[in-house]
Parts: sequence; structure tokens; C-alpha cells
Amino acid sequence: MKPSDKAFFGQMRILALAIALPFIMVVGPIAGYFVGGWIGEALGHSASGKLAGLLLGVVTALH
Repeated sequence: MKPSDKAFFGQMRILALAIALPFIMVVGPIAGYFVGGWIGEALGHSASGKLAGLLLGVVTALH
């Protein structure tokens, strides 16, 4: 492997991380909101289920 190849692959890793990280940060809370709403409706507490799911999604995304 040439030194220029290492630099190229290093830049590609940074680019992949820059693209993937925002999706991870957004998908967690959105999924938590919908899953929490679904579970909340099943238990009869829609609003609190959505809030709990949203908070769990945020915590999961930040972890």
C-alpha cells in the first residue's frame, strides 16, 4: 500500500463518519418517539410513552 493510499482511505473514513453520525443522532430519537407512542397506546398512556421513548432515543443516540 502506497502512502497516498493511506491518506485517501483516512480521508474516506473521516467522510464516512461525517455522513453516518448525523443519521445516528437523528434516527434514535425518531425511532424512540414512534416506538414509545406505540407502546404507550398499548398501555393506555400515549403521551407519556412518546416522551419516554423520545428521551430513551436521545440517550441512546448520545451514548
